[in-house]
Amino acid sequence: MANTQLNMINNDAIAQNVNKIKELFPHCVCEVLVDGKLTQAIDHHKLLLELGIKDEHETKERYEFNWPNKREAIKMANLPTSSTLRPCLSESIDFEHTQNLYIEGDNLEVLKCIKNTYLSKIKLIYIDPPYNTGSDLIYHDDFDQSAESFLVSENKIDEQGNRLSSNLQSEGRFHTNWLNMIYPRLKIARDLLTDDGAIFISIDENEMDNLKKVCDEIFGQSNFIASLVWAAGRKNDSKLISVSHEYIVCYARNRNYLKENSILWRERKQGLDDIYKEYERLKKLHGNNYKLIEQDLKLWYKALPAGSPAKEQAHYNSVDGNGIYYGDNISWPGGGGPKYTVLHPITNKPVKLPKGGWRFTQETLNSMIAADKIVFGADENNVPKVKAYLKDREYAVPYSVFYTDGRAASKRLVSLLGDKVFDNPKDETIIARIIEFCGLKDNDIVLDFFSGSGTTAHALFLANMKQKLNRHFILVQIPEIISDAGASSKTAKNVTNNAIKLCQSLNAPANICTIAKERIKKAGQQVLAMMNDNLSKAKNQANSSAENRINKPFSMGGGEGNFLTVASVYLSLTPLI
Repeated sequence: MANTQLNMINNDAIAQNVNKIKELFPHCVCEVLVDGKLTQAIDHHKLLLELGIKDEHETKERYEFNWPNKREAIKMANLPTSSTLRPCLSESIDFEHTQNLYIEGDNLEVLKCIKNTYLSKIKLIYIDPPYNTGSDLIYHDDFDQSAESFLVSENKIDEQGNRLSSNLQSEGRFHTNWLNMIYPRLKIARDLLTDDGAIFISIDENEMDNLKKVCDEIFGQSNFIASLVWAAGRKNDSKLISVSHEYIVCYARNRNYLKENSILWRERKQGLDDIYKEYERLKKLHGNNYKLIEQDLKLWYKALPAGSPAKEQAHYNSVDGNGIYYGDNISWPGGGGPKYTVLHPITNKPVKLPKGGWRFTQETLNSMIAADKIVFGADENNVPKVKAYLKDREYAVPYSVFYTDGRAASKRLVSLLGDKVFDNPKDETIIARIIEFCGLKDNDIVLDFFSGSGTTAHALFLANMKQKLNRHFILVQIPEIISDAGASSKTAKNVTNNAIKLCQSLNAPANICTIAKERIKKAGQQVLAMMNDNLSKAKNQANSSAENRINKPFSMGGGEGNFLTVASVYLSLTPLI
């Protein structure tokens, strides 16, 4: 035993010690590169501070956001591309006229390819990047390759030659690889936005904090708008707290520009069409008996299921000859309003004065009373209210928190494509709402460079139909191969097999791009059919004056007068030889 040497320290023991420190002081553990490999390490400076020990090498305190290879990530955004875009004429629809683009390829290279053409021309960017859950990061940015070596990288390729790389925690890759992936893409994306443009990024808890810091650095803290919270429905798969929400982080290209040009974001309140439909039914039933209409309208609101958008407007339950209204506050905002006597129309006694003074001058209020725009109480002991008509308040500031059933989008996609071929697609109605309230005009462009199943194109079709505008999309997607090799469950395997069968039926490669292109085509056809059906119904119901305002049915092309262009040009990324 005397001559036996014992190695009392091994790699497992080191890792255990690091984990113990991480348990006590999680902020003292960081990611570093060791011999070219990413691993966990102790930030000695932070640990000494935590222990109250003076660091002999201490420098001035500073605030910074850093990670391994950040400089390379910044450099990557500025490197020239070695690729070009090749039109796929056989797959395109109305190639000569449409301005919609669907591009297959790694989005960093694609962004570089389109940068000069679309510099400061993109009005809205929506992206749903990988959430870095441990296996969904497929972007590995090493583009200094020849055309021949483009087909192989780290022995991981798909059928189209795109480089695939996971971000497994077992490989020591936690946040760094994700940050190195997202940073150069967002940096280029910023340059593409118009002065009044904005970017919306879907994300969950895994990288929310890091995404916010990256965006603060690239877009500027002053251009942060909000973090939207999407409540998608309760989950019962957690032992502690059911996390049933995601985030959509929003930054403006130039918030000062929005302010200086009085640009406001507004969206039409949900459920209004249902309310107006019920109101028209009650008018036919009760005529000018407003009391009965009010009574039945309140009962209708009460009977609506929980979560119904119309239920949020249930306070609009009073009716007169001008429509549906509710009694709004008549007090001067913040106080200090004018004070004068107003007589009750029945008792002829002075009514109670609002706490903040009257909201209007005496002359204006008298005019409003004469026009029957003021609601008085039963006697003078109540403060009057202003009639706020629903038709005059259809638009409101978008809320940062909203609920949409997370299962609904999947069901609609199944209905569209005939089977479940894609897991957890984003909700096209949510993206359509964003397009609508950001005030996009004719010929504005929406970009999505993590386009997945093509949800953003579908959303744009819906928004164009609703607002009768013709905006265009640019979608970018790496052609991820579809394989059941990595399926984590029987359900996931079934979805994968369904997707493969669909691709086979189309005689197309089994990748996500095939699914997306099919979805775009079918969604466009579906929305066009909806538009023409609505126009046909409107013609049957309209009087002669209204008929003159109805347009001709729409087609697949981008001809004059169409509010919807479903045609697309398909492009693929090709390395320069």
